[in-house]
Amino acid sequence: MEKEEKKNSKTVMFIVLGIFIILIIGAIIWGISSKVESKPKPNPIDVQCKYACDNNQRTGFCFVERKVTDELTATCDELSKNPLYTKYNVGTCPAISCVVKKTQKETDQTCITGLGGKWEFPDEQGKCPQSGIKLVRQVTPSDNPPTSGQICCR
Repeated sequence: MEKEEKKNSKTVMFIVLGIFIILIIGAIIWGISSKVESKPKPNPIDVQCKYACDNNQRTGFCFVERKVTDELTATCDELSKNPLYTKYNVGTCPAISCVVKKTQKETDQTCITGLGGKWEFPDEQGKCPQSGIKLVRQVTPSDNPPTSGQICCR
């Protein structure tokens, strides 16, 4: 009988040990999966634009192109004024004027004073020829004077 009791106690011990190992593995897997799922999501476009407005960031609100969807990039100003974009809930910013004044010097000040760069024509790869640093902003039709094909480089 002693052999049978030892055999039963070993069996119970292996079962308890197996359950304990399964619980540990499950806890490890659950911990890893919860860390993967908890990545912070980027702020929605309306929050980004409100931040730019509240902090009086004219360049950020008026001229920085933001990726809204895979198919749409637009400035906060465009999103706030175009009736096609009302679903993005971007409000206007009365504190900032996005109108480019006709009295500006020949070079658009958005690139120089706003972004700390200068207007240049891109090289064959579409990058800044002097520095090779990625383009900061392309010229848009609203730029004054229009310098078609140039990019703002740092």
